[in-house]
Amino acid sequence: MAYDKKTFLKEVVILHDTGEQKNGHILKAFDEMGIKHQTKNLDYGDYSFMAQGRDFSFLCVIERKANVNELYGNLTQDRERIEREFALANRSGKDFILLIENCSSMDELREYKVPDWEMEKFKRKRQNIGLECYSTILSWECGNRYNFRTVFVADNTKTAAMMLERFYYFWRNFKIQNANRRGMRKSEASQ
Repeated sequence: MAYDKKTFLKEVVILHDTGEQKNGHILKAFDEMGIKHQTKNLDYGDYSFMAQGRDFSFLCVIERKANVNELYGNLTQDRERIEREFALANRSGKDFILLIENCSSMDELREYKVPDWEMEKFKRKRQNIGLECYSTILSWECGNRYNFRTVFVADNTKTAAMMLERFYYFWRNFKIQNANRRGMRKSEASQ
């Protein structure tokens, strides 16, 4: 069986949630790479995939935040909804990733401060929103909470490629594990 990336890229269909907004840069990148994509109402998360006729939207999902400001807004203004979504993903999914664009690391997230001009323009009350996001993510990533991983993409023109990488390796491991299970069943049956 072929588990190579070329096979995957020919067959993959990226699923993006109907509620996902401001993702033109991602869809454009998929188009430029020749990657098929379609809108689907996902139960949780923003992106998943199908390959070889199998829907992986309950097994491998990416929740995308365009920047720290969006993440902070979700944590402060829409916290109940996002926690329900993370809890569902934890119960249902095998691989759940929080992807934060336009930020390079947990250290950068922790130190993020709203620029002075934005504080004045939008009459914001808190400047050091990164620290609150950082603390929440560390708490939520734990296995006894929502058990996910956080990935950062500093340059959002690379988001689509990063998603494909993650989805490819999940698919590849899935195929290998299933082949190994089938091989074990055959050997068990012959004993």
